[in-house]
Amino acid sequence: MPDTLTPYTPRQQWGLRTTDAVLDPVALRQMATGESEETARAELTDAQHLISAPTPGQARGEARVFQALITAYGRHRPILTGGPFGIRSLTPRTDELVVRIAPSQVDRWIDALAYRQGGTGVAGLRWAGRRDGIILTLPGTKMLLAEISESDWRAALGRRTADQSSLMPHWIPQLPGEAEHTATEDAELAGACDHLCATLRRIRLVDALTRGSGHVHLFTTRHHGDLHLIEACEATPTVLPLWTSRSLPLALWPAGPIPAPGPMDPRTAVLDLLTEIEPAHAPSSAADHRAARALCHLTGLSTAPVLVQAAEHVLDVATHVLADPAHASVYASGGWAGSCRTYPQGTVHGTDPCLPPGAEKVTDLPEDALQRLGRHFSSRSSDTSRADLVNAGQEELVHLLDWALAAATRPTSRLDWNPNEADGTLQHRQQLPDRDGTLTLTASTTGVYRVSLEALGLSDLADEDDTMEWEREAAPSQSAAVLLAEHTAIEAAVCLPFQREHRKQRLLLPSTVSAAVEPTIRSVIAGADHVLGFFTLASVLGRLHDRVGLTQGATDGHWRTDPHSDTPRDYPATLTALISDWFELPSPHHGEAANTAAVDSPTYLRHLAAHRAALDPFVTRYLAAADSLTGARTVEERHVAGFAALRTTDLSALACTEVRPVREGLLRLIKTMPQDPAHLTAWYERHLDQV
Repeated sequence: MPDTLTPYTPRQQWGLRTTDAVLDPVALRQMATGESEETARAELTDAQHLISAPTPGQARGEARVFQALITAYGRHRPILTGGPFGIRSLTPRTDELVVRIAPSQVDRWIDALAYRQGGTGVAGLRWAGRRDGIILTLPGTKMLLAEISESDWRAALGRRTADQSSLMPHWIPQLPGEAEHTATEDAELAGACDHLCATLRRIRLVDALTRGSGHVHLFTTRHHGDLHLIEACEATPTVLPLWTSRSLPLALWPAGPIPAPGPMDPRTAVLDLLTEIEPAHAPSSAADHRAARALCHLTGLSTAPVLVQAAEHVLDVATHVLADPAHASVYASGGWAGSCRTYPQGTVHGTDPCLPPGAEKVTDLPEDALQRLGRHFSSRSSDTSRADLVNAGQEELVHLLDWALAAATRPTSRLDWNPNEADGTLQHRQQLPDRDGTLTLTASTTGVYRVSLEALGLSDLADEDDTMEWEREAAPSQSAAVLLAEHTAIEAAVCLPFQREHRKQRLLLPSTVSAAVEPTIRSVIAGADHVLGFFTLASVLGRLHDRVGLTQGATDGHWRTDPHSDTPRDYPATLTALISDWFELPSPHHGEAANTAAVDSPTYLRHLAAHRAALDPFVTRYLAAADSLTGARTVEERHVAGFAALRTTDLSALACTEVRPVREGLLRLIKTMPQDPAHLTAWYERHLDQV
């Protein structure tokens, strides 16, 4: 996360695009479900929605099944499981979910769903054979595992242990304890049931999120009593729903129930927020257009008549949006403040900000009205084109709508903010629920908010006063800063297992690596967030011999301490250490066993596995050979050693130790690598378009 303050600027919409009309509905549905074009087209023939909304009973059952899969699969590579959670595709219907899983995953699904007295699995789940697959049932729920024969299903059940085979056929009555476990599970998932179900029905949307780390990683967590679904596919947890984090068109958003108390009146919401956080700026009871004036302050705007008039229009549109079940997702995952947090850099996973529901309606004003609004923000309106003034007016209306929705969807479980009388800063502090440490939120009068974790007792934070800052940004007002900080706290409370220290990119909480099982290059890659590939390494090899002097061998220590420095700190001394530092891979500390181990040794592989990073097999072979030369050597000497190791290696056999597909173009690149370092840059550039 950013550790430098980015000045607040309104989001840039780059023009309102009605993506729903541009993309074919069949293609949109396929993006979410993975269905064939024929299946998607057939399902949409008589459908009211792009993705069918389930009945309440169907949603509860799907949520329970999905939670069991999330628990059982954990963090996994879909390339190894045939799809996220083993799902190749699915077909959502109102009263049924058809799921097509990879054949290799049948056993794993049985293990995930089978109910055990200890509480895992899905209590009350029963199965029956059907001509088109295996039907799984819960009260009010049907899920068809398509294209699985009953004989294959029974064979898979037979391969499980007695405890794991407790996935019962339909004629077995409910077992003791199942009813109680069902009630407990329903109550546990109640707040996130619709979100879990909607995510399962759009499971192939996570495909685009796995291109970085290669992993699917979803989990649930509680924050201030509310259950949230967290997505950490890119090794950074976010609570934003998939459809908003990826700025998807509204047609792919799930419809859902409006919160039980009913939609919050946005006028009341912005007034209440301003009265609570910044009472000195709350409009007096005698003022006209009080809510509109409050919204202008919340969004950092003046109360010029043209802006107040615009805010009134925005509040009218927000009222309709909040009452529409088709837009119930604005309430999900901590409210619409999550989308406002995407300023000013774009969405968490995409490049464009997510347009709020109602964006088209709120900007549907006469052109002269939009120009008048846009002119208010133009320093040289006389030199600005009409089109630019219209765009500026549209952007401000969407900007106002975003914050009206954020204020109205603020979670009801509020934090206690304590004011600092000296500077007016607001602060909230709370103990972390599952470890030592404190979550601290601050919101200044200038709109800067900061969310950090303190007193964590982690050795790698010694140089940072034992404090890890999760997010610090600027908001348009102190009230807006409070909304953003409260939303950020949901993710900050669970961020530690994903957080790396800045100097050596080591995980603050390293993963547990079994001492009984010897790691392999393949197993380390399978668990890594970041894999350094040979093509990426090749991009810098040509620059090293001009920039790097003598380097040491691995046995001399990857990182060494400079005894002549006034403040002794270790520095990268080997080619591996320099490359790791360059590409922000985790490095061992001076004195650790991995610091004097070759990169292909079990010791170094354990270090990489503990910090969820990896080198591909070709990088490993090159660096292991380059660092095998002891003593001070030039980069040229080390390159010759790495070159020789790759030239004498069966590259096709080495490719088999890679989890991910290896393209033939990469093997051609390696085979043509020059021995002379002076030719490396030209060689790399010549192959840019081949890999």
